[in-house]
Amino acid sequence: MKKQIPLAGMLLLILVLALFRCQNEKVPHIEIVAKVGDQMLTRSELSNWMPPNLPEDQKEVVARKYINRWIKNTVLSLSARKEGIMLTPYEEWTVENLRREMLADKYLENKLPREIIVTEEAITNYYDENKDEFIRDEDEVHLVQLFLENLDKAIASEIRQSKSLLEVIQKNYLDAQISRLMEKNGDLGYVPISNLRKQIARRVKIGRTGKIYGPISLESGYYYFQMMDKQPKGSYRSLDLVREDIRLRLLVVKRQELAGKISKELIPNYSVETYLEHIK
Repeated sequence: MKKQIPLAGMLLLILVLALFRCQNEKVPHIEIVAKVGDQMLTRSELSNWMPPNLPEDQKEVVARKYINRWIKNTVLSLSARKEGIMLTPYEEWTVENLRREMLADKYLENKLPREIIVTEEAITNYYDENKDEFIRDEDEVHLVQLFLENLDKAIASEIRQSKSLLEVIQKNYLDAQISRLMEKNGDLGYVPISNLRKQIARRVKIGRTGKIYGPISLESGYYYFQMMDKQPKGSYRSLDLVREDIRLRLLVVKRQELAGKISKELIPNYSVETYLEHIK
């Protein structure tokens, strides 16, 4: 079996081919932003590659990176051709097949409904019929956490008087606070206990839900947490927890069904023949 080329690699192949296509037509000098031999990069081509909605003060920096990349790849490509290094027939086929798939996807984008509805009934039915897919494979805890690099006496006092760590976090905008440790403050949802720090996991295992724990002194700061719920390995995740996951799954299925219906309706417009006996 031939080795499959990753999607990123196939996209790069298409980009390389597009970058190094010979430009025989006359191009006004003012339109050229870079040139290597008879290969030219024009302003319009550069504009097509630039990310949309890029802030004005970043355009020149990004443009320079694209130009340098184009020059590097052009020099390498021309050198490869000079030495007789070419894409293999399989690589050429892969590039052409990816182009075909991209064009097919673009056609479907124009034909499929902009919004595909997945009903609550469909989500519930999927959950009821496939509950085994949502069994926990390890112990989990619904955790609210607060990490502070420095202990704040006012915050500590407020936490001692509160029954909700999340309310304290949100009231003081601590969930929007950026720290050098990139710790997320707030409601983490359900997380595997095995993913927690050892000092925290030990307390979680013996602790009780609803109680706020902390401050716990760690090497990098101070930690508070509140367990909202604990669920053992083998328990089922509730529908509320997996509703969005199911919706996305069903959305993909519905999109595939609609795409299949569109292609099926188009097939009679073309002469399609298969010779399955030739694959033996």
